[in-house]
Amino acid sequence: MNAAELAARRARIDRIDDVLVRLVAARQRQVALIARLKTGPGGVRDPERIAVILGRVGAAARNCGLDEAIAIPVWRELLERSAQAQLALLRMPDRMLSRLDEGQAAAAGPSRPSPPVSSKETASAVRESR
Repeated sequence: MNAAELAARRARIDRIDDVLVRLVAARQRQVALIARLKTGPGGVRDPERIAVILGRVGAAARNCGLDEAIAIPVWRELLERSAQAQLALLRMPDRMLSRLDEGQAAAAGPSRPSPPVSSKETASAVRESR
């Protein structure tokens, strides 16, 4: 592999990473919104839901050629960090938590909102990964 091809492939990875970050940010906003629907810290981690998610992720990984040895640990970490974020949100005063909406949910998290990912961008990132 020559230097030009290496640079081109790294640029593709950078574009894919940008899409992944925006998708995870969109997920984080949903996690924040779901926090207000939970009754308290005891309801944050749901082992049955975690098992369903990991099963679905494993199947999706197999279907698209992603090694489960990568996918499952990444999702376990994502789920754990999501639970930690929900716990932090649940520690907020009730009046603040009840006012969370789509725009405020991202602001309640550790970073500012990112622009949404279009299906065209996602499709492009998937095509580039081949």
